[in-house]
Amino acid sequence: MTPKQLFLGVAMLASAHAIGPADATTHRQTVTTQYGMAVIGLKIGKASFDTVIDGSRFSVKGTLSSAGLGSLVSDTAGTSRVSGRMTGKSLSPDSYGLDYASDDKRWKSEVAFSGGRVTAASVSPKRDKPKPSYVPVKRSQLAAVVDPLSGLMIKTTDAASVCRRTLPFYDGWSRLDLRLSPAGTQQYSMPGYSGPATVCNVKIRPVSGYDASSKGLTYLAKQTIQIWFAPIARKDLFVPVYARIPTKVGSLTLQATSVSVK
Repeated sequence: MTPKQLFLGVAMLASAHAIGPADATTHRQTVTTQYGMAVIGLKIGKASFDTVIDGSRFSVKGTLSSAGLGSLVSDTAGTSRVSGRMTGKSLSPDSYGLDYASDDKRWKSEVAFSGGRVTAASVSPKRDKPKPSYVPVKRSQLAAVVDPLSGLMIKTTDAASVCRRTLPFYDGWSRLDLRLSPAGTQQYSMPGYSGPATVCNVKIRPVSGYDASSKGLTYLAKQTIQIWFAPIARKDLFVPVYARIPTKVGSLTLQATSVSVK
């Protein structure tokens, strides 16, 4: 798994976690979450995310850095952000960005949305001449998509429905579907929340913007990811608190460790 994939995994989990109490739409509120990342139980990274809810607007800003064993292998750090509007049924992003570096390489992505449709996107560095096996992104595939951050905030009052959906992700590089299916429930406890979590099995289906010959992506598409969702702050909003992603060196786990509100 590449540093980009590791960062996106943390970003998807951590940013989606931070939503304030049920009355958060009536005043400005900031929620800070801390996350840990480990491979086969060994700490490799940490992340911190601040989510601001101000009326019907929301924004998320996060940072990630390598830690523990990860610091010995690679110097990785980055930021990710999203902003948009809270509607009656979902969170609708306006803009999404990712900027991260690993050792001497750097990647950036900027995506603009309007009503779920991508209106502009840019990435750096730009792709070289694509291989014959490269599957290009079609504009028709960007008509109804979500970003990897707010896309995992699921608004529903029915816990049983959380895992019965497909999430159409676009990050500026790739278009892929996350297909969720029910896998039971678990108890989850951390400072700031203790209660049930809805467990989803997740399969990744690449759609476009990827190299069909990629061994790493082929491996990941055959695996089953697990994500736990919990209504940690309001009953109608389920967000990830735990994820397990199989890799060739062992399971990568992402876990919420604390949440604070101010």
